[in-house]
Amino acid sequence: MKPIRFSFLITVIICFSSSGLAGQGFRISLYVPDLQNKEVILSHRMGLKFYTDDTVKTDVNGNAVFEGVNPMPEGMYQMVFPDKKFAEFFLDKNQIFSISTRASAPADSLSFSGSPENSRFQEWQQKYAFNRSRTSLIQNRLKKGNLASDSTQLLNKALQQIQKSNNYLWDSAIHDLARTLPGNFIKGMKPVRIPESLGKPDTQDNQMKQYQFVRVHFFDGVDFTDEKLLRTPLIETKLDQYFKQVVPPIPDTIIQEARQIIERSKPAKNMYQFVVQYLFNLYTDPEIMGTDAVYVYIAENYYLTGETPWIDSANLRGIRYRVNELKPLLLGTVAPVLEGLVNNDEQPIEIKDIKSKYLILYFWSPDCGFCKEATVKLHSQYADLKQMGIEVVALNTRTDKVSWIKFITDHQLSWINVYSPQKVRDMIQKYQAFTTPTMYILDAERRIIAKSISVDQIKPFFTQYLAGH
Repeated sequence: MKPIRFSFLITVIICFSSSGLAGQGFRISLYVPDLQNKEVILSHRMGLKFYTDDTVKTDVNGNAVFEGVNPMPEGMYQMVFPDKKFAEFFLDKNQIFSISTRASAPADSLSFSGSPENSRFQEWQQKYAFNRSRTSLIQNRLKKGNLASDSTQLLNKALQQIQKSNNYLWDSAIHDLARTLPGNFIKGMKPVRIPESLGKPDTQDNQMKQYQFVRVHFFDGVDFTDEKLLRTPLIETKLDQYFKQVVPPIPDTIIQEARQIIERSKPAKNMYQFVVQYLFNLYTDPEIMGTDAVYVYIAENYYLTGETPWIDSANLRGIRYRVNELKPLLLGTVAPVLEGLVNNDEQPIEIKDIKSKYLILYFWSPDCGFCKEATVKLHSQYADLKQMGIEVVALNTRTDKVSWIKFITDHQLSWINVYSPQKVRDMIQKYQAFTTPTMYILDAERRIIAKSISVDQIKPFFTQYLAGH
């Protein structure tokens, strides 16, 4: 099935495998008076993606029917119209009902007959969207400033009333839709409600208390054993929010949180697979330094221990190979030993013999355009770095000595210049320096404390690092 990507109608902002009714089948009657003799696509969700299930053509009056002898998997679905506008709805246990809408504005004109759960969800969605719009208008007015104190008080009071209205909307919809898929979806998407006892977020201490409360209760409404929720945006949205916005980007903390979520999903096979794959993919090529440790952890504790039966042997070999590449380069590990290094006078150089509190291993090549610019910029900082107890070892990843010496001479590179004419492949492989420039920063014990940072990030990194040490 080919994925179709669309935006979900509601974005919940944090405010600090399937089942059916046996023998019933499904029948969704569609009435779109402004769409005659046109194709309509029925698609289902899987996380944040949609996949096509069926296509039917409306008649001259705008009527169409999607039907089948077997029930469809429960989840969130879309009717997609020719101009890519769409209307979303749920298929729960009840799968025989009618939908009426207009192709020109499907979300605004959507109504249901014979599906009280969809009607109630539609009502909640419209009221919540209206409140969000009002909130946005008031907040924008407050941001502009130049308001009298009484006007500011009135606007803040209006925001409080909207928040109370939102609380009622969430609670009443969850109550009215209890034990239905739309109800479980709303329950899971409900923002964490911070108790008044934690005070206002006007001090750093209160902000930290509220943040910790959000972390602890973030998944309270999410049932990680209900696989029907995989066919809604709930699970992927909540995982996105939690691991990209809530959890601090500290490898050990991420690993602890990932392990807890994975264990909660284990009783449900498909949910477990989705969660493990989501987290594994999220940290396969991480944007934040050091979080490749999460990839290694998940690989070693789930994929390489036989707990992911959906992965074939060829992919497992690739994962094992990647782990073997990454593990020696994780933050906190002793940097791999390099052999066969010599300077521009062909004198042997041993990294372990270099006396400095900190060491920058700078992999570059004189024929790399990016390297030429970065090397000159880095060398302009060299005197300041030396005063901070930082030495730079510039490692040429090429074996052409002539161009290397010329660049050193032309730019008067006074740091430690080395290359490895006999073991250059080993050097590149050990440090994954396939693209240049690449940098690693080592401490006094020659443990890796930073990697894959730019020249401009070196001084800010050391300023922050030294402040904590």
